[in-house]
Amino acid sequence: MARGRQDPIWVSVVVALLVLRWIVGTFSSAWAEDSYRTALSLFWDGRRLETAETRQTESQLAFQRSLAMTERLLAAEPANPELQTLKTWNLFRLHRYMDTVVYAQSVLNTRQDYRIIETMAEALYFLGKNEEALAAFSRYFTLSPDSDERRSSAYYYVGEVYYRIKKYEHADIAFSTAVALEKGMYYWWYRLGLVKELLGQYRRAYQAFDAALALKSNFRPAIEAKERVKAKSSL
Repeated sequence: MARGRQDPIWVSVVVALLVLRWIVGTFSSAWAEDSYRTALSLFWDGRRLETAETRQTESQLAFQRSLAMTERLLAAEPANPELQTLKTWNLFRLHRYMDTVVYAQSVLNTRQDYRIIETMAEALYFLGKNEEALAAFSRYFTLSPDSDERRSSAYYYVGEVYYRIKKYEHADIAFSTAVALEKGMYYWWYRLGLVKELLGQYRRAYQAFDAALALKSNFRPAIEAKERVKAKSSL
């Protein structure tokens, strides 16, 4: 009889432990999600600060905090694709280009992610690895949807690679595609103008420099370039 009287107590204890386990699991999942959101929010804070020349230090601190939080989360979920992507982005924004490539390759050895491929391609560009960068950008264009927001930037960097290796016709196509996708980037218009100038297309170069100045009227290189092509032609 003594054992029979104790059974309900043990059942209650077991039930209580199961409920506690469920509560802890629920809160742990919520904490992980909130931490990812916080890490992502810190990254976008860094991107916004990055556009202000006087706030570069704050921007880098935001990326560092986001990276630290992301790496803590990855310790528990090393194969989480969103965390892997966020780590790649943070490494790149911290100008840790070799680390970006090494980590990106480690992820790409197990799965293909066009976001990570594009970030790796940009890092390869900054490392001066032109052919590898072009190959990575090609993979990105194959895998990414046409609507992906990084396509315009990818075409811009492809243009820079081709400009660097003096394939100006190819650079012309890439820069033209970049500004067609995103018309508000004054520097991209300026670079397109330089390529048009090198190809002897002075009227189109003049128009590209004009477009750059419409977006940033005090951009001295475009002002000088516009006068230069005007002097070379009958404009």
